[in-house]
Amino acid sequence: MKIALMSAWNTDSGVAIHAEPLGKAWLQMGHRLVVFSFTKEDFHGEGFTGEDEDFVIRCFGTDDKTKYLDPRPFLTLSYDIFVVEDLGMLPKDPLAKIFNLIKKKAKTVHVVHENSLSDDPSFYQFDWDAVVYFDERQSFVRHIYDNSYLLPFPCFPLREGNKKDARRKLGLPADRKIVLCFCQRGYSLFLPERNHELEGVIFLILSPPGLDVMERFSPDPDIIIKEEEVLTKERFDDYLFAADAIILHKFQSRRTAVVSSTVFQILGAGCPILVPRGSDFFRPLRKEILRYADSKELRANLVEVLENGPRARESYEAAVKYVQKYSPDNIAKNYIELFESLLEK
Repeated sequence: MKIALMSAWNTDSGVAIHAEPLGKAWLQMGHRLVVFSFTKEDFHGEGFTGEDEDFVIRCFGTDDKTKYLDPRPFLTLSYDIFVVEDLGMLPKDPLAKIFNLIKKKAKTVHVVHENSLSDDPSFYQFDWDAVVYFDERQSFVRHIYDNSYLLPFPCFPLREGNKKDARRKLGLPADRKIVLCFCQRGYSLFLPERNHELEGVIFLILSPPGLDVMERFSPDPDIIIKEEEVLTKERFDDYLFAADAIILHKFQSRRTAVVSSTVFQILGAGCPILVPRGSDFFRPLRKEILRYADSKELRANLVEVLENGPRARESYEAAVKYVQKYSPDNIAKNYIELFESLLEK
């Protein structure tokens, strides 16, 4: 099967985190793939997380800025399936002008990333062969499209790293417990109430340059601040392998995302995840992550994790099962089954 995917790619956006494991799984299954993506001058996300593969063509900009679209790759290349991720960010009106020609040669599939119905009329000008959503809270699309399907968000694969090697690469202490406080991609800093139970634990604050988190702390031997530009996927894994736990403190997207894509990227790396109890941003995860209501409960959860207590072990086992169930291979197969059913019509 020949698949064309119009999406963010090799950037830190949640859309890319959804699209990349699927696209790579399709390739491993023996399908052909071409990715149409944003230009490097006008893209969705804050930065690039990897080098482009040979199958990536950067040929359009965002709807917010340039509204640029080069129609030639869409019209001259051959493909059976045309998948669009996150239509709201794409140059909709230019795409609409060539959509009838795309439909003549391919079945069209829209993967919805919005958390509510769009108020932009141009969002609804496309006659999709199928519409996909990945969270039950997006079931509002069924009021518009009777050809909609729920296909879960794919996880990044299970992977193992060497803690000692990762810490050496990052210049981190080899003999201390380290808790990673992730402050990129719109996540904010939240620390536990510290007492003797967390004595000697290092809190590694990972932030973009210019966030000025240092001004919040007097010299503290148990706090390390690392400023990083957008992380490559490999660099992010190094931090996950180096850490004994990660705090993801976030309540909603700065745009219209439904779920935390970052948590689906992290789950397979084996690093215990702690998130705010009041956040609705980490569905549909339950036992796979540990939740805290305040700094005291965060401290208690961290002690549980760092001592490898029963809830921490249960969380790890649940995370492994979840990643296996919603692996890129399994979700990619679900998509292929949908594509095959469309091609048979």
